Amino acid sequence: MKKGKILICGAGSVGIFLGAKLHSKKNDVHLFGRRKLREAGNKIFINNKKFETPNQIYSLPKKENYDFVFITSKLYDFNRIIRIIKRSKLKSNLFATIQNGLLNCSEYKKYLNNKNLIPITVFGGFKLEKNKLTDSSTSIGWRIENSREGIKIGKLVASAGIPCKPDKNIESIRAEKMIVNCCLNALSAIENKPFKQLFSEKRILNRIVLLFDECYDILGKEYSLDKKEKMKERLIAAWRNVNHYSSTHQDIVSGRKSEIDFFNGQMIKMAKKYELIAEENKKIIKEFKEIAN
Repeated sequence: MKKGKILICGAGSVGIFLGAKLHSKKNDVHLFGRRKLREAGNKIFINNKKFETPNQIYSLPKKENYDFVFITSKLYDFNRIIRIIKRSKLKSNLFATIQNGLLNCSEYKKYLNNKNLIPITVFGGFKLEKNKLTDSSTSIGWRIENSREGIKIGKLVASAGIPCKPDKNIESIRAEKMIVNCCLNALSAIENKPFKQLFSEKRILNRIVLLFDECYDILGKEYSLDKKEKMKERLIAAWRNVNHYSSTHQDIVSGRKSEIDFFNGQMIKMAKKYELIAEENKKIIKEFKEIAN
């Protein structure tokens, strides 16, 4: 595959992971980020394997052309990144975003030279401590929409050794990941446990199931979801052996802002819209805010 000029905006754990992998395949990669990027240094160790850190930048050049632009920031920082991209007047034919929540990508086309923003959904976890990065993959892996742009972006990602599968049911897949986030992320922080331990305790597993059922019923009002029991089995099978603390847990430990309002908080808003119950999500929000404070 032809090597590309690539910009990754919001280069935290997943951005640095993707950038280092693409850079190792001789792509011209620029990482745009802040604190985590500064701490990474010139070498990054991904699951104990050494990679060179790509070019690090802390402001975007004006009117630059890139073959691919990836936005990998946290959801609460997404609009800031979009504004920076717009002000810098950078150009690209392909824009992609890796996000945990149900971001409405169509809203951002007008800010990106009328180009589509292609969502990538990742079923896995990342943890970055200075220049040591852990990738905790699951069997579901990386998924992208089955469009012309999505296939091209997916091939680039796959060329770096990261399987990225085009999926005709990408909206259902995105909703499924949202359910995973709502079931596991805050619980990992509240219980101070990695995913593996959440599933090993019957008390916590029961909470996961209750959250799953509630979120499934809410999201089913707007998304065409896979069968409930099949999706539930997939969640348990994919995550029960993952020895990884959620990004929300990592945010609490590091004193950073969390994305919980974009996960469980969004479920509560959607439930209100459809006059449904969201008691389990309300309990999670309440307990999370108690430990966060």
